[in-house]
Amino acid sequence: MVNCQAANQALKPHGKNTKYVLIHSHCTEKSANTNNHLTRKSRMEMSAEMMKAIKEMKSMPPVPWPEYEGIPYPTFLTFRNKGAEQTIQGIKDFQSRETDIMICTHSKSGTHWTYEILALIISNTTELAKETKSEKMLEAIPDLSVLDALPSPRILDTHVQFQNIPTRHVEKGGKIIHMIRNPKDVSVSLYNHARKDVITLNLDIPWNEYFEIWMTGKLPYGSWFDYELGMEQAEKDHPGLIYTCYYEDMKKNPTKEIKKLADFLEINVTDETVEGIAKATTFDNMQKNKMDGSKFVSDDGQGFIYRKGEIGDWKNYYTVAQNERYEALFKEKMKDSQYKFQYE
Repeated sequence: MVNCQAANQALKPHGKNTKYVLIHSHCTEKSANTNNHLTRKSRMEMSAEMMKAIKEMKSMPPVPWPEYEGIPYPTFLTFRNKGAEQTIQGIKDFQSRETDIMICTHSKSGTHWTYEILALIISNTTELAKETKSEKMLEAIPDLSVLDALPSPRILDTHVQFQNIPTRHVEKGGKIIHMIRNPKDVSVSLYNHARKDVITLNLDIPWNEYFEIWMTGKLPYGSWFDYELGMEQAEKDHPGLIYTCYYEDMKKNPTKEIKKLADFLEINVTDETVEGIAKATTFDNMQKNKMDGSKFVSDDGQGFIYRKGEIGDWKNYYTVAQNERYEALFKEKMKDSQYKFQYE
């Protein structure tokens, strides 16, 4: 029998090279039940908080996207009630734990997918988690204290730019997972999301109009270029803190990429478990079996988080002229970047 106190002690971080050790499955039944109860209770509290916020927002009239330091944000209840500056400051001041794992992505770059993969790696299981990443999205949670009851390691996520993520997380060397996706597919995915989300984005306009806004970067969370260049600089400034994985690589070779993620977190997973995680987190399986909370904010009650998940959907939207314009802008903005993208 493994000593539970010793097993739980292993979860405590050791400096910047934090190792995430799973609690041994042979801990006493009482301890396991307590942890499960805490997880269920925390999940219920977070779900109730999110549903309350959505219900309240549905009764409100549309408002312009709030801005802070020139960056627009979705009209989440947090931004409506507190304003953009206070909301962002609240995220920066959030009391992150050293064992927290932070998913930092530009919107529509595979955040939900990354969350599901990480949740299975952490729990060493191949069964999709009951909770969703939206319940851990820092800028969408009206009261961040609901996260205090979650057991460690917590998987949190945000789309805010690197300079606005929790200061304590960076100072204590907390792990950051950064998934990056080719920007043309990001733009198309965000376009379809913005048209369906009538509560927090509410941008049902023709593609050609949207494309012009995309080119300026004046969409929620700001310019894709600013976000990704900021993450690339952060990798240089904080070696070993950020693990960047590519959406397209995960799509084409999931077992290899899942194993690399686990290695970054220093979690041992068997080849069989990796295969199971890859199968559980396929787009088709998540679309069929994962609760899609976006149905609560869509105009027709249909979810839109798991829309296509394809590489190269941009070809169905970009005209030849638009592609040429974007390629020129990309070449100018990313001339010094080491990121490499796959578009098909």
